[in-house]
Amino acid sequence: MVVDGGQAGLATGYHLPRRDLDFVILDAEATPGRSSRQHMRDSLHLFPPAADSSLPGRPMPGQPGGTYPEAGHVVHHPTDCEKRYELTVLHGARAGAVRRGSARLRVEADAGTWRARAVISATGTWTRPFPPAVPTLHCGFVIDPLTAGASGRRQSPRRAGRGVVRLRRP
Repeated sequence: MVVDGGQAGLATGYHLPRRDLDFVILDAEATPGRSSRQHMRDSLHLFPPAADSSLPGRPMPGQPGGTYPEAGHVVHHPTDCEKRYELTVLHGARAGAVRRGSARLRVEADAGTWRARAVISATGTWTRPFPPAVPTLHCGFVIDPLTAGASGRRQSPRRAGRGVVRLRRP
């Protein structure tokens, strides 16, 4: 059982069949890439380059005349990967608990209960952000920290004040 159908869950889904393991991916979102659609703006260009953002076996599509993929490529990539890898992803199935059973783990979700020998948590940061406690600092590995970021929070430049710190991945 893999919990979450985001980039980490899809990458896991690529590797498990190559080890002859049967599995299903539970994804709380109704459609592939929905988290990306909710948290991205049309003007977004993914940072880092496409080559560094690809999933195993499926490169992120290149951009004509550019290195950084646009928002459309980012949100359609999970759908493409699900189809290409023929993954069983149950959308709209939010995992609520994992409990020990007598022989297997019991995974309780909105859409039902499953028994599994192992559970891989591939969850990301969209549903439970941890914004910094400093009110004038917006943390995220993004180019424009005032209007985007993994926390999903928005700040106006006016509220941020002077001396805004821009944080980027080292």
